[in-house]
Amino acid sequence: MSLSLIITILWIIVISVIGMMPMRFHKRLGFPMLMLFPFVLIYLAYDMGVWWAVALFVGGLSIFRYPARYFGLKAWRKLRGGAEK
Repeated sequence: MSLSLIITILWIIVISVIGMMPMRFHKRLGFPMLMLFPFVLIYLAYDMGVWWAVALFVGGLSIFRYPARYFGLKAWRKLRGGAEK
């Protein structure tokens, strides 16, 4: 098993444990994991291939669906030139 796959599995386990914790820990512990996500994704794509990275990206979006929706809507409004809330 490659190092990138081991790191990815550990990242998934840690983020799942954080998700099972009470809500007050989600922002404090989940945000650093969200910041690590692109690095894990790129390393996995480099080592294992693009399809593994696509699978991780889809899984990561399901885990971080609310931050993804918030930042996606914010970017969409900025691109369309709409007023920010």
